[in-house]
Amino acid sequence: MNIKVGRLAAMGAAMLLCFGLPAFGQTVVSVDFTGGYSTTWSNWGGDYGAGIYTGTINGASSPGIICDDFNDNVTSGETWNAHAFEASSLTSGNIGETLFGNTIGITGYAEVATLVSMMFSGSSTYGSISGITQAELSSAIWDITLGGTLQGLDWKAKALVAAVELAFNGNSAAAQAYLSTLTNLWILTPTPLGPGEPQEMWTENLSVPEGGAALLYLLLGGLSCFGAMFIKSRDQSRGRLTA
Repeated sequence: MNIKVGRLAAMGAAMLLCFGLPAFGQTVVSVDFTGGYSTTWSNWGGDYGAGIYTGTINGASSPGIICDDFNDNVTSGETWNAHAFEASSLTSGNIGETLFGNTIGITGYAEVATLVSMMFSGSSTYGSISGITQAELSSAIWDITLGGTLQGLDWKAKALVAAVELAFNGNSAAAQAYLSTLTNLWILTPTPLGPGEPQEMWTENLSVPEGGAALLYLLLGGLSCFGAMFIKSRDQSRGRLTA
């Protein structure tokens, strides 16, 4: 009976290790907003920094960061930690770990990713809509994450929101298929989440160190193997004593 319990415990530990690895492998980066932005957007409430913000990630220069969060604020020189999610890794199972995943879902993030990609590439055309400015892209992104409640959008930004929503039409499979192609885009979700925390940002071509994660896999794998060897050795020893 004791041997059986030991084996079950070892199996349970191995299962915990397997399921626990994704959590250990989650990437946390340091984001620093250095105070610049490429344009502004205005409504009755005032003027807001928009477009591509200047910032560093893990102390290194970046192509910039794009905000998808109208409700929260960051100030020049502010630094915070964020979970970095590659857009191509988003699924219906992990979308809730992002800032707006529980409200706009995977289709909403596909819509935002479309506009973020346009901003990074400098594109000003979507379908039949041309002459789109970065301010209109930012306001359209904010309107999507706010569930269509942002006040002050101009006609072009409204048309852009309607067009990207129609492109996916609530189809989560199509949204995930599109996101899976975006290996260059990353979502930086602030940690911890909650009121008063910094904004969620997007960046591209993020390089994250993998040495620590690889070492962790090796360590956990070694511990699992050692445990299995120990149990086998103990079983053999008991068998000799019984004989």
